[in-house]
Amino acid sequence: MFRPAFNAVRPAVSRGVLRTPVRREAARAFSTSLRHQAGGGELYPVTQPPHWPSEASRNNATGTDAEVLDRFKIREICEGWGCYRDAAEWENYRSMFWDDAYIATSWKQGSIDEFIKASRDGFSRGKEFMYIMHRIIGQTVDVQGNRAVAKMKVTITCRFTFNNIEVDNEADCRFFFMLEKREGRWGICFYTLLFDKDKMIPVHPGRTFDIPEKEVMKYPSHGPERDILYKKCKDWLEGKVVKPNLTGTDVIDKW
Repeated sequence: MFRPAFNAVRPAVSRGVLRTPVRREAARAFSTSLRHQAGGGELYPVTQPPHWPSEASRNNATGTDAEVLDRFKIREICEGWGCYRDAAEWENYRSMFWDDAYIATSWKQGSIDEFIKASRDGFSRGKEFMYIMHRIIGQTVDVQGNRAVAKMKVTITCRFTFNNIEVDNEADCRFFFMLEKREGRWGICFYTLLFDKDKMIPVHPGRTFDIPEKEVMKYPSHGPERDILYKKCKDWLEGKVVKPNLTGTDVIDKW
């Protein structure tokens, strides 16, 4: 059974530094990369995750044809995140999730219905809200019994105006979907993501912009909770209770 429990760690915000929502989001978009550079750490660390669900069925090298069909069904469900949400097809989007589904993103955490309401409210604000789209690159699916984890490679693109310059912020991400099969049908129980890297690009190539590093440093990002998240994926597949929370750290025994 999925039990929502949330204890988010949000970035600290000083409204006196960046006075408009767009300026605050622009700074936040660069915060992770600049903090790595300033701290002298590796900008793009790629190491093997410490937890692997060895009993799960994955890719076409293992499992039966029926399991392959399940994986394709799961993949089709998860691809609706970009295809439905970007087009404001809210009924189709809602059909992907169970009623007790929980969403944890960088800007909103809550039940699926709370997340859809916040998304619809944002869309209704037009240019005041970032124009967000998703490029779905590919995904893998692990299935173990009546539970599954889908990991999707996605680029989130956000278009907004910064200092009168139209800008695209592009973030390469990993989406994590935890699903459960109930009464013969798959549905999403929990969704969250990891941000790997990002960049900001002027839409008109002849224009430039500057984001002072001192401003950006006032917006600390979440810790890269990769190890915790991979442990949650393994626990989920093994039938354990998983808390859909953001911890702000990557220490497994603290979540």
